Amino acid sequence: MNRDKIDSRTVFRIVAVAILTIGAAVLLGLVVVKIDTTIRWLITALFLALALAPAVELVQRVRVRGHNPPRWLAISITFVAAFLALAFLVLNVIPPMVDEVEQVGSLGPEYVRDAEDWANDNQQFRDLNEQYHLTDTLKSQAAQLPGDFSDAAGELESFTVSLLKHLVSAITVIVLAFFLLLEGPGLLDRFLSWVGGERERRGRAIAAGIYGVVRGYVTVNLSLAIVAGLFAWGMLEVLGVDLAVPLAILVALFDLVPLIGLTIGGLVVAAVAALHSFPTALLIWLAAFVAFQQIQDRVVQPLLYGRAVKVNPLVAIVVLFAGAQIAGILGALIAIPVAASIAVVFKVLDPRPPAEPDAAGDEPPAAEPTTQPA
Repeated sequence: MNRDKIDSRTVFRIVAVAILTIGAAVLLGLVVVKIDTTIRWLITALFLALALAPAVELVQRVRVRGHNPPRWLAISITFVAAFLALAFLVLNVIPPMVDEVEQVGSLGPEYVRDAEDWANDNQQFRDLNEQYHLTDTLKSQAAQLPGDFSDAAGELESFTVSLLKHLVSAITVIVLAFFLLLEGPGLLDRFLSWVGGERERRGRAIAAGIYGVVRGYVTVNLSLAIVAGLFAWGMLEVLGVDLAVPLAILVALFDLVPLIGLTIGGLVVAAVAALHSFPTALLIWLAAFVAFQQIQDRVVQPLLYGRAVKVNPLVAIVVLFAGAQIAGILGALIAIPVAASIAVVFKVLDPRPPAEPDAAGDEPPAAEPTTQPA
């Protein structure tokens, strides 16, 4: 009887714990759904703070009259410099690109007439044209281009206005990042000191590893983007393509998105080069771009990322697409450092001691079985 009571109590406790666990998980899920915007703000601010932390440290090292600037001033200078750089990029990319799009739309019928003149001199194309009425279709579509491009420019303007409407979100993220940079290190240090012991050691190792991953990722990404922008600018100047500076900045911005960003930027430049001089400028740009991309993807990028962010290429591709699907461009930007940070956590928390091979690099020999005397 007592055994039955004990078993009943055990079953009751297991069921109660399971119900409480499920209830807590559901409650946590509801809370996350309700505050998902706040969580996104916090994650964005954390990544921004980690990305700007090296610049803040660099500003703090500058000595003025024998004194280093206080941390709050160094953070403020870094934020102002970043804002001015972003404003410069936006002002030098969006207005010229909008003007060029409208100009291309107005020149659409002229391009069609040039193509029609070329087609009239080509017997094979004339046969296809008589059968499928290609030039008539192009004419009707080209007549609609000015209105379509004007509508696209209007949509871009509306998109810009929509971004301005989210100014509150941007200010919130900036304020959170500012206080994370200002108070975050002190709070983390006090918390780890309070924990103490082995947990403190592991916590500091995790924090240092994550900071190193993000710093290396941001440094490598910015360096590659700057080089890609300079390459695009030089090639466009040599080819005499208009909007060399805005297109170069656009390529640099696209290159910040890992794995696929540079390809997208190169295709945009290829379309502009084709409109400028077809097929000469297009072929030269494609040949030079493919060579540059191969060198960057196969030589430079693996070398730099291998030292800064140790993530398997297959894992990098999977987390990149997953991050883009979850949070758009922001998710694609932070996917790789998040995956690398998770790897750092698992590495520090791994209870298995690291293997220590002998001096020759071979595995230690297996122990011979001992025999007991009869």
